[in-house]
Amino acid sequence: MRGTATSSRATAGTDRRLPVAPAKRRATQSNQRSASRDVERNRRKVSAPSPEKRARQRGVASPLRRLRITLVAIAVVLLAIVGRVAYLQTKEADSLQSAGADQWTRSYSLPAQRGTMFDRHGNELAMSVPAASISINPKLLVDGAVVVQELDTLLDLSDEKVASLLSEVESKDRGFVYVARQVDANAGDFIRALGHAGVNVDDESRREMPGGDTGRSVLGRTNIDGIGIAGLEQQYNDVMTGTGGSMTREVDPKQQTIAGSESITQAPVAGNDLVLTIDRSIQFATEQVLLEQLERIEAKGGTVIALETKTGEILGLASVRRDDQTGEYGVTNGNFAAVDAYEPGSVAKVITIAGALDAGAVTPETAFTVPWRKKYADDILKDSHEHPDELLTVSDILTESSNIGTIMVQQELGRYEHYDYMTAFGLGSKTALDFPGESPGLLKDVDELWGSERVTVAYGQGMSSTSLQLVSAINVIANGGVYVAPKLVKATVGPDGQQTPMPASATHRVVSKQAAAETTAMMQRVVCEGTAKMAQVDNLPVAGKTGTAFKAADNGTYYNEDGDRIYYASFVGFFPADDPQITILVSVDEPPAGTRDRFGGTAAAPVFAALVPTLLHEWNIQPSPGSKGCPE
Repeated sequence: MRGTATSSRATAGTDRRLPVAPAKRRATQSNQRSASRDVERNRRKVSAPSPEKRARQRGVASPLRRLRITLVAIAVVLLAIVGRVAYLQTKEADSLQSAGADQWTRSYSLPAQRGTMFDRHGNELAMSVPAASISINPKLLVDGAVVVQELDTLLDLSDEKVASLLSEVESKDRGFVYVARQVDANAGDFIRALGHAGVNVDDESRREMPGGDTGRSVLGRTNIDGIGIAGLEQQYNDVMTGTGGSMTREVDPKQQTIAGSESITQAPVAGNDLVLTIDRSIQFATEQVLLEQLERIEAKGGTVIALETKTGEILGLASVRRDDQTGEYGVTNGNFAAVDAYEPGSVAKVITIAGALDAGAVTPETAFTVPWRKKYADDILKDSHEHPDELLTVSDILTESSNIGTIMVQQELGRYEHYDYMTAFGLGSKTALDFPGESPGLLKDVDELWGSERVTVAYGQGMSSTSLQLVSAINVIANGGVYVAPKLVKATVGPDGQQTPMPASATHRVVSKQAAAETTAMMQRVVCEGTAKMAQVDNLPVAGKTGTAFKAADNGTYYNEDGDRIYYASFVGFFPADDPQITILVSVDEPPAGTRDRFGGTAAAPVFAALVPTLLHEWNIQPSPGSKGCPE
């Protein structure tokens, strides 16, 4: 038990040692000293290399050298970066700017304002007003069907259009689809403010006529892109079309425009304005009077031209047609006075007789024994009514509108000379207007006329002319024997407001002043005593001539499918007869056959008489002192 306790105490105490024998202790101390001396000797033999040597042994430079290498490497990297930046800012600058702009900016064309058309007094006849085009990108729309329904509510789209848009939204095949063009600008602003992603609103313009249909036949029209496709809009399209500009604006990730980011890069330049010879009040009157007469007699259509005698400036030009489907009459987009050619009939007798008077072949008192019918070549030609052979002067022949008598006058003149006068009066060629689609009419060369054609041209059959040609031809008599080309445009006005007058109408003498005066006196007899009594105007001397011609049908005859004659009735006159100021031509296309209204004196002359008071007022025409109308 004692031994156990001693062992426990020995292990429990860390400072307690077991007793060692003295001899053994000395041997141990000697060994320790010998080991210490060996360690010291070995330490003296070891020599550590220097840091530089250790660095060389390890393949690493000194800290200073490492620093230098690091600085050089940094410098090289910086130089490379600077070089790259310089390259990008010079050689690649444009492409990078363009790429950046493509991401966040959009370019838009700015349409130029199309020129306005004014009447001679500065009243607007055709002008462009702000509008908007609405389109969608189906690929960007959110709740596309809802957006389409909202647009339908705002724009009142057709059912077909809505169905088409919904189909586009569902398929998402295209990135651009028009919703509506030329909508009201305010509606466009409202839709733009809604901010729908994928709905685009672009500014454009819409052509409008402040006077409604007034002047439509002359002005023509533009297509939906503002390009002239008829009338003066087409003829002067290049003049009225300006130079477009461009604008950029920034967009957000949803492709919506960032407010205030718009920037005009090139300002548009407006087109030139046109100042026409048309008088808006006279134009309106010509259309209304013609409409009333055509509706009353139920003709197919008609034209009216009123021009200033001395200058050839057209004051009013109307073309009216009946819609075959609805039966309603309206002012047309087409200028039939320039594009339709027809046989002028008895109006052409003025040219034949004036030429014969000018050439000295006849005088107003020259008399002929005139039968009511006579054979020429293989045809028997007739007057409008049966009568016994009678002695008629040249003045009587024109007053009574005798076909056979006019042929006799032509034969006195000679058919070659007659042909020269017809061309000098402007028949057979376009007028100086060169209106889009204008017809030159039909006048065969004198050597190409055969059989009865050689004489029927004396009274206006076997040849054709437009209303523009015919009114200009008869205006020769009103203008003292001088032809003056018709004119529609007085001036152009540039974007800076500078007005440039158009050249005066070309003129040339056709017959002598005496021949014109003698013909005028005969034409006064036509109004007072002959076929144009319905053209009389109280207390105003009027000179004129009627024409009733057969109109060729598509079947090559002068009869329609019902076997009825087809007529073309006309009247041309000028006033005051003793000092002509205005010349007017009225043409009625297909007045009803078999009625009293088929003649020039009944279908066309009343339009002239109804229109003259307006012209007297608007043009401030005062008859010469002492002058009066037809004697009672």
